[in-house]
Parts: sequence; C-alpha cells; structure tokens
Amino acid sequence: MNGNNDNREYIKKLFDDDGIKAPESLSEDSILKMLEAEDVKSAAVPSEAKYERKNIRPHRFAKRFMSVAAALLVAVIGISGVYSIMTTAPDTSEVNGELYTFKSDGEVKRMVRSMDATSFRDLFRRKDYEVLEEYDYSTDSAPMGEGEAYDTYGAAESAEPKSISNSDASGRATSHSETYLQVEDVDEADIVKTDGKYIYYVNSKKEVVILSAKDGKTEKVGAIGAGSIDNYVQDIYLKGDTLVTVGEFYTGDDEGSSGLAIYDIRDRSKPELKSFFRQSGEIVTSRMVGDFVYIVTEDYIYSRDRYLPMCGFGDSYTKISPSDISCVPAPSSCSYVVLSAVDIASGEQSKSVSKAVFGATDEIYCNDHDLYSVSSEWGNNTGAEYTRIARASLDGLDIKFNGTATVRGHIVNRFAMDESDGYFRIATTSMRNGIDVNNLYVLDSSLKEVGKVTGFARNESIKAVRYMGTKAYVITYEAIDPLFIIDLADPNDPRIEGEVMIDGFSTLLVPAGKGRLIGIGHATGDNGYGGEYDSGLKLALFDISDPSQPKVLDSKEFENMTSPAQNDSRALTVNSEAGWYAIPYGIDNYDDFGVIIEDGAVEDAEVKEEPEESYIPEPENEHEEGVLVFRADDTLSAVDQHKLGNEYLERSVYIGDYIYALDRNGKCTSFMPSI
Repeated sequence: MNGNNDNREYIKKLFDDDGIKAPESLSEDSILKMLEAEDVKSAAVPSEAKYERKNIRPHRFAKRFMSVAAALLVAVIGISGVYSIMTTAPDTSEVNGELYTFKSDGEVKRMVRSMDATSFRDLFRRKDYEVLEEYDYSTDSAPMGEGEAYDTYGAAESAEPKSISNSDASGRATSHSETYLQVEDVDEADIVKTDGKYIYYVNSKKEVVILSAKDGKTEKVGAIGAGSIDNYVQDIYLKGDTLVTVGEFYTGDDEGSSGLAIYDIRDRSKPELKSFFRQSGEIVTSRMVGDFVYIVTEDYIYSRDRYLPMCGFGDSYTKISPSDISCVPAPSSCSYVVLSAVDIASGEQSKSVSKAVFGATDEIYCNDHDLYSVSSEWGNNTGAEYTRIARASLDGLDIKFNGTATVRGHIVNRFAMDESDGYFRIATTSMRNGIDVNNLYVLDSSLKEVGKVTGFARNESIKAVRYMGTKAYVITYEAIDPLFIIDLADPNDPRIEGEVMIDGFSTLLVPAGKGRLIGIGHATGDNGYGGEYDSGLKLALFDISDPSQPKVLDSKEFENMTSPAQNDSRALTVNSEAGWYAIPYGIDNYDDFGVIIEDGAVEDAEVKEEPEESYIPEPENEHEEGVLVFRADDTLSAVDQHKLGNEYLERSVYIGDYIYALDRNGKCTSFMPSI
C-alpha cells in the first residue's frame, strides 16, 4: 500500500513540477468510485436467482474482476503515458521562426537530464566520449540544413537583391582617445578609459585607479577596490560621472557569479558604490548602448540542484523564470547563454531584465538593435564543425532571443560577423576532405541563408575580417597573406572581386579612409624545416580604392616585436584629428649563447668547446617596452618607436598632445609623439 502511495505522490509531483493538473479520470477518487460501482452492480443480483449462487458467483466475480482490471489497466496505461511525457525532453524545434520557450521548471529539468550524456562541450558530465569520424565534404550533404554543394567562388540563388550599407568604425576625432570600437556608438568595456581630464585604469590587482592627467603629468586622485563586495574587476565603462566595473563576484552564498558594479564618481577621490547587479555564469563579454549595459555570461549546469540561471540586483539574486528561457533546436551544451540588460542610470530603482537561451557561446557581435551569440558545434553523425548562431533583439530593457541558424565552420573572432540593412554576414573556416577552406555566408532577417561564397583559399584559414559598406575584407594565411575583397552589394550573389598577396599575415584590419586599409599582424620567417615561424610584428598598408585590383602600398616589419593589438583591437589608439595611430609593443632581444641580436643584425658567435659537465647557461633577455606611433597615407611613414622601460605595457591613450602609456602595475608614462 505504501508503494502505491509513493507512486501516486511521485506522479503528482511530476504534474506539479510542470504545472499540469492530472486528469480527473486518473485520480484516486475516480478509481475508487469505479470499484464501488462494481460492488453496487454485484449487490443488485435478483433474489430468485440465489438458488443458482454456486454457479454464477464465479462468473459474477470474473466479470467484476475484469471490470476492475480494465479500469486499472486504463489507469496504468494513462499513468505510463503521463510518466513518459513527464520524463522526456520537450521538442525544441522552431515554430514559424520562433525559438521554443519553456513552460515550466519541469520542462527545464527534463532538458537538463536529457543532456547528461550528449553534450560534447560539457565533457565533465558525459558518460562516454568518442572521436567522431571526419566528414566527407565532397558530397556536402549538409546534415544540419545547409545549402548547395561547395563551388569555388559560388553562391546560392534566392530572392530579389537588396542593397547593404555599413558605417565606417575607424575612430572619431576628439581631443582625447576613446576605446577603438567594432561598431560605432556601441561601447566596449576595456581596462582603460579616459574623459580628457582623468584616466581610469584596471591594474594587476584588479583595482580601478583614477589619475588626473594634464600636460603629460599624472597624479592619483582615487581608486575603486573591493569595497563592500568582493568584486574581481576585469573591465570598465565610463559614462559621465558614472563608472561601471564588469567582472566576477564572490559573495559566499553561491558558486560565484558575474556582473556589474555601478559607481557615482562625481567626487573622483571618493567613488560611491550605488548598486551591483550579478548573474550566474562566467562572463563572455558585454556592450553598452546609451544608458544600457548588455552583459553576456555562459552558465554551465554543474548540479541538478541549481538547474535555472540566476540574476538580480544586490541580495535579490533569484532564479530566472522558465518563461524567460528559450532553447535552440537540439542544443549541444548543457549550459545557458544568459543575457541581461541593465539600466545604469536607473539609480535606486535598479532596473534590469534577464533572458536566457539553452546553449553555449564563444563570441558575440552586437550593434544597437541586435546581439548575435555564436558557438562551435559538431554534427553528431558527421563530425563536421558548425557555428551555431542565436540572435537577440535589443531595445533598452526590451530584450528577446528571437532566432537561430547554423553555418559550416568556425569564426576567428567577432570581426568575422556583421549586420547591415537586415542582413547578417559571417565568415568561417571549415574543413573539406581534411583541408581548410573558407566561406562567407549571408543570412536574411529571418536568419535564412540567401547567399554565400564558399571554398576559397584552400589550405589556408581566416586570420582577419573587416566589413565596410558593401565590401568584406578577408585575410587568410598558410604561407602567404592574401587579402580578399568580397562584394556584398547583392546579398543573394556575393562574389570575390579582387585579391592581393603579401608575406606574413594581418590579424586586425583598420579602415584608414581615402581608399586605404591598414593591417596589423605578424611577420613570418622560414624556420628551416619547410615551415614558418612568427618573427615579429608587421604593419601593412593596402590600397583598396579599386576593389578589383587591390595593392600593397607599403609594409614594415619589426623583428622580435609583439603587441597586444595583434590579438585585441582595443589596444589600438586612433587619433583621427592628428592623423596617427599608436599601439603598445614589447621586444625580446636574446643573447643566445653569444649570438647577439642588435638593430636587426646577427653576429656569429665564436664556437667554444663544450664544458666538461655539459652545463648550458640560460640565455639572457633584454626586454623593451614602448609605444609604436605611425601614419598611413601613401606609405607607412614617420614611425616613432618610443621606448618607455621594461614593464609590460597593455594600453595607451592620448589627451591633447600627449600619449599616456600604462603598464600592468598601473604605472603611467607620458610623452609627446614626434609625428
């Protein structure tokens, strides 16, 4: 009997979790009434038939038994069906282009359970792991809904053409520097900001140091530390007298979270914490549009005890409602992409909205109305790599995940993506028969593929992409650095318009106006074994005024030099008014057992006998840090290699005529560029 009660309670709990009322026909009272009805029928046997009792009793008992058994069978079948429904993950396919939205906690639980052994990204939860066989791209059967077979420089046919336009985000002329942005008017958090009077910088201790700056001189006036919250600061935003830190929180009541701390800095010497917002998961990135900061985290589900993402201001840290959680079809990761919109100007009202989508994220592209989250996935049956795209609309606090798509291959970074005039463009590198090939896809406002260029630059991979107007500029590399110009004027028929070759490769492409494009990247050399090695920093200047015949106007290599700008566009400083560019740099000059590198020359070392104890001394390293300043007209001219010391420089900013360089410890050094 206790077992039956336990079963009923379990079924009832399943219904309750999903917010569903059990059918009345399956309730305990209904089943008992059916049994009682059989008893009434049995009691209604005519009295004159009593003399036949011995003969009809078995028949009557059998009839009663069969009726009860039938009722129980119906109940069991019903309960089994309900059990199956209540333990199976929901079908998360799109309906009329809309993402599936969960209806209850129970649905989310079932999705989590279904992911236990299927998530290739979530290896710590997998019960098994097997290497998938390489997919044969020669057939290009497109198991996840791809289009036609690969055709070098080919594209798919679709609807009538529609023009595409995009603004040039190469920097704005101001008396002080601003963070170099991918999309104009969409601010990106960084470790340094300036308002032309003060410099705000996140040092290696994760403190925000506030320096006054004037005529090349600086003075510390304030700082933001942990304060009343344990906040591990990664980046900052600055808007007027409001400073926002972005980072991780450890409050002692959970496994850690990410979020924002909002400070009033009207008194720079005494920043005042106004509020802090946090959400579960590890921070991926954030953007600020107007007064709204959009923060994205990836929240892995480590435990069934906490299967919903969480968010909130201050101590109001609560679970996100299932109705605010969407799901892509057949998600490949037991995790959420959590997106929150926080109104940093709302003060004590603490206005925010949070949404989540079941899946994963590696990178985002964001403009002032849409945010695209992308992640790598693998075809379960093919082993082919895909990029999963999840789109969210943005309008202040009104945010919603509203579309998804997949394209073949993976992206190099956020610059591989762009949206213009309702069309989303994305460049990827994929594999065909074991060889890298490259692609550019165009998706319409419904995220349906309308055009593509696939299979170009065989045996090379994409290193840099930049979109300007109706053109895409793509750098690929294997042994040389081709720049491809792709015409996107007709989104249904994109095509490669021109290309040019150059040694080395660029990782950042910077529009320079007047038909010029700057490449910042890596110089390469022959390693003596038939391959290439990274020999230093390289600047390249391209003439793109004639897209069908791009040219290399100039290039400069800097041996043994590296720069944060090779991997992070925010390390680039652009002074459009004065016409120069600046990047921090570092140089390692090794005394390699007597082989001394000085001014690019190599002296042959005297061959000495090997010591008896075979002792090999460590090479000595002369390390140099500084700021490289240059112009880009018809040549890369007036290069000012300004040495500032040996501490690692992360950023440089300018205020007026001075450049201020900041090292990892927060030390600031200034100089006036000579160009």
